[in-house]
Amino acid sequence: MWSSDDAAPPRMYFIPFPTPGHALPMSDLARLFASRGADATLVLTHANAARLGGPVARAAASGLGIRVHALPLPAEAAGLRGGHESADDLPTREDAGPFAVAVDLLAPLFADLLRRHPADAVVFDGVLPWAATAAPELGIPRYAFTGTGCFALSVQRSLLLHAPQERVASPTEPFLVPGLPDAVRLTRSRLAEATLPGADSREFLNRMFDIERATAGWVVNSFAGLEERYMEHYEKDTGKPVYAVGPVCLVNSDGDDVLERGRGGETGAAAEAARVLGWLDTKPARSVVYVCFGSLTRFPREQVAELGMGLADSGANFVWVIGDKSAPPLPDVDAAAGGRGLVVRGWAPQVAVLRHAAVGAFVTHCGWGAVTEAAAAGVPVVTWPVFAEQFYNESLVVGITGTGVGAGAERGYVWGGEEQGGVVVGREKVSERVRAAMSDEGLRRRAGEMGERARRAVEVGGSSYEAVGALLDDVRRRRRHGA
Repeated sequence: MWSSDDAAPPRMYFIPFPTPGHALPMSDLARLFASRGADATLVLTHANAARLGGPVARAAASGLGIRVHALPLPAEAAGLRGGHESADDLPTREDAGPFAVAVDLLAPLFADLLRRHPADAVVFDGVLPWAATAAPELGIPRYAFTGTGCFALSVQRSLLLHAPQERVASPTEPFLVPGLPDAVRLTRSRLAEATLPGADSREFLNRMFDIERATAGWVVNSFAGLEERYMEHYEKDTGKPVYAVGPVCLVNSDGDDVLERGRGGETGAAAEAARVLGWLDTKPARSVVYVCFGSLTRFPREQVAELGMGLADSGANFVWVIGDKSAPPLPDVDAAAGGRGLVVRGWAPQVAVLRHAAVGAFVTHCGWGAVTEAAAAGVPVVTWPVFAEQFYNESLVVGITGTGVGAGAERGYVWGGEEQGGVVVGREKVSERVRAAMSDEGLRRRAGEMGERARRAVEVGGSSYEAVGALLDDVRRRRRHGA
């Protein structure tokens, strides 16, 4: 089934959950491994193949062994209408259920692909447990791509195993997360479960153990300079090796790859990138705060208004990306800001923006992709978690690395129920935190040092470079021994 020739490129499949926060880093990951000699296949739905295929096609044209294999999303069988193939593209949150069913229906299609074209390894998204068990008779080793960092994974594992959150009297009473290298305190209002509708901790626990049993190792978009102690901790806790290969966004050059990242197949993407970067070109160095809450955040109307006026009051230049194209009209932020703001609806070339010399800080929801992109660019962050593990990421950035300041969010929103969530951070706090981040020289210095560590990690001989080699060596070893 496998070639025993060590000289043959390891054949690897990479399959992400279809939403930008997962598919973008997985696409970067596939190109990273192809650049190191793997024969890489990125498995996407048809619409996501069009969205993410440009950099892959350029990499293939340059001689790398990489391609996209598109699977049809079984939308109709799941009761999903409208041709939506990415979580950020769903018109309503009611579509999330049928969308999840459609994604699960990809399992037999993926198993069939493995049987027709066997591989030496599968790197699967940790939220796709069926990808870990598809075509088990082939004995193909699976590596779980975690989607977040080892700090957040360690926090979540401790909460699920020890449940300290169940021993406090109120949602706002702090508690210590046990068993971690640092003293990390959270509240129930800032837990992943508190922001997920109908969350069942037993279900989380069972899924965690299932994936731990299935995986040959953890592939993490992180690097030693960011969270080395937590990589070691998670490796020891789970008994499986951690391959920290990031920041994977650094695989993108400063050309078309970074300008089109995530929207390469969409009409107007190049023009929008040029508009945003052209505006930044007119601003002084480190004078702009970049504001983006990812592809899935949908703030209620009153929170949008408070954020907009807080940015206007801050005195800073700003680029504000609103992922929800159907969001209501904004307050007159441009007029209030005196032309200091650029509002972008839908998408902006985030990696290119963060690399721009004009950008001095980043207001972020603390999704892991955003955290690593800011770290890679050496840009300090203003942390505003919204849901899932984002509060854990905030604890790392603010409490451990010191490369961010909190916006003051003491609770998140329930995904799908944001309209009932009201205002979490008011206008005055937004303005104050932005000004603090833009003026804090110590914060800027620490973020800059983190950027240097990130760049050294991916260079030849760096920790992430070596981790890629170690995983490829593990794949080759398993190929030689047939498992």
